Amino acid sequence: MDIKIPSWINWNLAAAAAIGAASTLVVLSVTQAVSKKSQIKKIKSEFKTLSHFPAPTTTTLSASTNREASRPTSVPEELIREQLSRNYSFLGEDGMKSVRNSFVIVVGLGGVGSHAAHMLVRSGVQKLRIIDFDQVSLSSLNRHAVAVHGDVGTSKAACLAKHFGQIAPQAEVEAINELFNINVAERLLAGNPDYVLDCIDNLNTKIDLIKYCHDHKIPIIASMGAGAKADPSRIQIADVSDTSEDPLARATRQGLKKLGVHSGVPVVYSTEKPGKVKLLPMEDNKIQDADEYATLPHFRSRILPVLGTLPALFGMAMASFVICALGKFEMEPLPIKQRTRVYANIMAGIQKARKPSDGDLQITVQDVGFVLEEIYFGKSIISGSAEKEKVILTRWNNSLPFIIDNLVAMTKKEADDHAAIPFAKFASHYGNELVAKVERKLQNIRNVNKWRE
Repeated sequence: MDIKIPSWINWNLAAAAAIGAASTLVVLSVTQAVSKKSQIKKIKSEFKTLSHFPAPTTTTLSASTNREASRPTSVPEELIREQLSRNYSFLGEDGMKSVRNSFVIVVGLGGVGSHAAHMLVRSGVQKLRIIDFDQVSLSSLNRHAVAVHGDVGTSKAACLAKHFGQIAPQAEVEAINELFNINVAERLLAGNPDYVLDCIDNLNTKIDLIKYCHDHKIPIIASMGAGAKADPSRIQIADVSDTSEDPLARATRQGLKKLGVHSGVPVVYSTEKPGKVKLLPMEDNKIQDADEYATLPHFRSRILPVLGTLPALFGMAMASFVICALGKFEMEPLPIKQRTRVYANIMAGIQKARKPSDGDLQITVQDVGFVLEEIYFGKSIISGSAEKEKVILTRWNNSLPFIIDNLVAMTKKEADDHAAIPFAKFASHYGNELVAKVERKLQNIRNVNKWRE
């Protein structure tokens, strides 16, 4: 089929119009692109000016050169809050106010201490005293939180303070390049700290620090042995009296007992047995001062193989524990129990105590372990007893069957007495506070149990 083109079309004019339209589109596109780039550049410039964090200067506090403190830089509050926005969302206004107003001391700034101090600063602690006598070595770069090649040979304390000034210039960081011992404890721990982190690897010094804090009612958490360990799933937080398998924890526990301290000291430790790696030969120039290099009893830390990830995880665990404590965020670490036989015995007792009207049993041994350990932390809700042969699970409301959200932890004798008390008289017998506490526990079971497989 032939297509006829009208004779009135002026091809020259049409071509000129098409070229003009295309040119206009190109000009508009270029103009918009240039405008957009200009706007982006302007925004970046304004943000850079707004978020400029000048590094804080340092000032010597005494005639000695081993003690310095960063002079906090004035940073707009809105920028600080934006930097800590995730923590504010987690801990809330009151919790973060407590964290930011806290004063924390970290003693020992190696693989464990450097990571702990690092995360405390990143989490909003604005007054920090960090103490260590040692220097950054090339071999310590495999586990140090922030040190780089240029920091080798410098004080560990000064190294951290320098980097912290770039991370949180609003923080006051006091760096002390000094060996902690009991003779200087009063001076180094002065100022009413809210928490002390013991990251020392020398046994006797560690015991001295813990004992001093215990006697002076200073909250403290201590790190046990991270050297020669590789399995992160074995890391635990527990009271020093509940530790097992860790040689440094055992020696620390025994040393503290001799000084009258039996419990009340949370520690980070590992249940992994350090027997898969061998100690490296000690250098001749270190043999004479071998005691100065001990990390575990009769061990020499400078030649103990260390996988850098494990000290970091120890330090992170310590920092997390302290941040939650300062922020009033309820967290009670669950120590590893491996009490399968205990759970089975409790389950057998439940089966024996069932009534015919209860119907089929709707709880398992896994439920028993979950409720006992994660809800009641292995302790009687009434007396707080944690003796594993005495604490059982029984019904809270005796008119209801043995179901998971009607289980409460008590000693055997407490459970026998409880069975004779009518539900309507719980408040008058136990008091409103304990009854409300149990109800919160049972509600927690309902909330958490939905997510259990």
